[in-house]
Amino acid sequence: MDFREQIKSLLKEAELYQQQGLLNEAKERYRKATDLIKQNAHIPNSQQLIAKIVQKVVGLNQAMERINTATSKPQVSDRKQDLIKKLFSSGRETSSDDADLEGAIALAKFGQFERALQEFERLLDREPLRVAAAKNILRCQLELDALDAAVDGYGAWTQDPRFSAAQLQKVKFFLESRLKKSGRTLDALALEEPRKPAGTAPGGGVSADRPAQGIPPASSPEPPRAVAENRPSGSAHGGEEEYLDINSVGILFDRGPQKGRMVEFDVSFQTGNAINLIIPGKDRNVIDHLEAGSRLDDIQFFSPIAILNGSGVVTAKTRIKSGPKEGDFSLDIAIIRS
Repeated sequence: MDFREQIKSLLKEAELYQQQGLLNEAKERYRKATDLIKQNAHIPNSQQLIAKIVQKVVGLNQAMERINTATSKPQVSDRKQDLIKKLFSSGRETSSDDADLEGAIALAKFGQFERALQEFERLLDREPLRVAAAKNILRCQLELDALDAAVDGYGAWTQDPRFSAAQLQKVKFFLESRLKKSGRTLDALALEEPRKPAGTAPGGGVSADRPAQGIPPASSPEPPRAVAENRPSGSAHGGEEEYLDINSVGILFDRGPQKGRMVEFDVSFQTGNAINLIIPGKDRNVIDHLEAGSRLDDIQFFSPIAILNGSGVVTAKTRIKSGPKEGDFSLDIAIIRS
């Protein structure tokens, strides 16, 4: 679409966000619309239009201040969750599969884990999305510190005829790499390799309580692939297979209270070359100086099979307003070089 249609779309989205109480998101849309207007000198009455937007932003700031000082905690209704799911997925042209997966991830990034889990469970029925949906179910459970549920869930999938051997191997390798950080592992003796031949009795259950057995990956891991400079993330489900899973990142801050130090954060969610961090509210001072557009020039990306050095750009920072992560911050980072 041309820039005029982009501006109209941004202003419409801003109004919708404001109506639903998503004030930070509305403010970000107004900022983007203002930037577009400034970049295009041929827009008639551009200064008047910018002035009107500024007035709306001032009103938003006042409303945000009132919310911050209020004692009541906002709840996110199903209708608001649907709005998040629809509008916070990627703005690029996507297939129905891509949009549904990104919408479910958006719910999780806003702390709506129960609804997100329902969406991911539904997406397990779709062959192209199965691995991505399974990984994101595990991510949600691990964000909720439900390690046993994650392990038991994988155990159930080993008996689920929807999963192929190759799909289960990818999910197993992903789960094992995540469990290592907490000192837990799948039990090699209790958990048979997935997809036994037809007619063979299924192998045992899953245990997360025994000592680690030194389980090898279910298959040889794919070699790490560096994310190309400014490379688009591609399709959502394609991104899960095309990009290396990033478990955590180390960010060397060049300003703020952690200036000169590298701070490690667990990656909560990932879509292609876009990663999401959920930062506890008590640690907000660490990221106070980061806003959308902030560039991070020195990042280490930790995957199960490689450590990559690269850069990134903050694409969004949002405070989670309800759910088990209420008061925490959701930080989106696009990897631009590694």
